[in-house]
Amino acid sequence: MAANKDRANLWLAAKVPGASFNQVGIASIQRDPDTQLILELSPSEEVCHFCAIIAPLDEEMPEASLFTALELNRFGKPLGGCWLAWEPDSQMLTLCWNLELADADEISFSNAIDNFIAAIDGARRELLPQSEEPMATVPFELA
Repeated sequence: MAANKDRANLWLAAKVPGASFNQVGIASIQRDPDTQLILELSPSEEVCHFCAIIAPLDEEMPEASLFTALELNRFGKPLGGCWLAWEPDSQMLTLCWNLELADADEISFSNAIDNFIAAIDGARRELLPQSEEPMATVPFELA
């Protein structure tokens, strides 16, 4: 399935010049100081997993953060089909999504990245409403 990795590398480099999947199939894209996307090819290289750290639980009301995350996951619409998961190692909520590479092309891959970034911002707005400073929304330098 090296062909899928090669295609994904071409699509990624077209979207973010200089970005590529490493030997084990992981790529990291830093949008701004607060936003890092991790793209990981499945062992079969048939799926590209998208992941980004969203927020820690509210220290004063962790149950409220979890309840909000569950509400956002309920039908997937508020997150554009993405879902929130708990990352025990970092103690953070993360946003996740999968792209089937067999059904993708360069345009859908690029759109998937853009849509995932929009979902990151939307999830943060819901989970960090107390933040007075809005999250940075500076787009990538696109080729």
